[in-house]
Amino acid sequence: MDTAVFAPGRFAPGQAIQDASVWGRDDYPDDRSWVRPIPDVLVDEIDRALPALRAANLHPRDIRTDHFPLLKSAEFIQAVARDVDQAPGFALLSSFPTERYDYADTALAYTGLMAHFGNIAIQNRIGEYVVDVSDKGRGLGPQARGHYGNKELPFHADGANAVSLLCLKTAPRGGRSLIVSGPAIYNAVLAEAPQHLPVLERGFHHHRRDERDPDDPTYTPWRTPVFAAYDDHFHIIYVRPSIDYCGPEGVKFTPEETAALDFVDSVIARPEVQVSMALERGDLQILNNFMVLHSRTAFEDGQDQQRHLIRLWLDNPASLRNGPGKMDWYMPEHSRFLKTRGHLLEGYDG
Repeated sequence: MDTAVFAPGRFAPGQAIQDASVWGRDDYPDDRSWVRPIPDVLVDEIDRALPALRAANLHPRDIRTDHFPLLKSAEFIQAVARDVDQAPGFALLSSFPTERYDYADTALAYTGLMAHFGNIAIQNRIGEYVVDVSDKGRGLGPQARGHYGNKELPFHADGANAVSLLCLKTAPRGGRSLIVSGPAIYNAVLAEAPQHLPVLERGFHHHRRDERDPDDPTYTPWRTPVFAAYDDHFHIIYVRPSIDYCGPEGVKFTPEETAALDFVDSVIARPEVQVSMALERGDLQILNNFMVLHSRTAFEDGQDQQRHLIRLWLDNPASLRNGPGKMDWYMPEHSRFLKTRGHLLEGYDG
């Protein structure tokens, strides 16, 4: 297979990706030297914009940039948005002013800021748009998602174009955020085990867990590719548990499919591909769900110190990437991909 370099920013299956979307541990050390502090001018604008947004009493899905004007910070916001949408596919900001507000105003200010990166998207069947991530005492499984517990999470992608986390409180032990570059995973498969690419490009069925209408089948009738090209841009969507949970529902995996999944897992497990970060209070992380996979180490809360983050999913119609993913499995009626190009998925008849 030809592994010649393709033009940066564009992707053609079978050609290696060599641009800033390919990175690993050594590119983002744990010294936080690469973290972007939120500038004082943006903090001041958040302060000024918050009262009007509070008074407007808008549903999160209806908040737009003109409801939370940040004109003096436009250049900073645009630079962060480029990082997320183009390369490296993520950003970590520090010093969000969580200490200035109570919980309600913190969540509202965070939502107003994130509206500049995309529309606030629904995250589950109970209709939450703003989700608290903390230990709720439920383990990961077919009927529970990862943010309900404190166990280690396998690498995965979330719904919509991007996922964002704002750290309010840390745990005394554990809870580190881990991320890997999707293009780096693709390059490793291409270089070391290209025989797996057809299987991964065909994709897999995914279990809908506890996020489905009663009339929906327990797993998707269609397959979602692990690697795909849409509009000449690379897309990765990978959630191994959602694939494996289909087994007890009657989905059979061929030896070739299992081998391909196991190889992807072996690449993700390499320490040199993982970027690790300990989120601190006021840290704000944004990840592109079609470029980056993320994980979390197990954590233990203390009696007076419980880990608490706020999570938002962001749907950006102007994004370079609009592929299939978790939104399609859980809430297909809200999926922009299915509405615009669902016919591209094998087995989709919507």
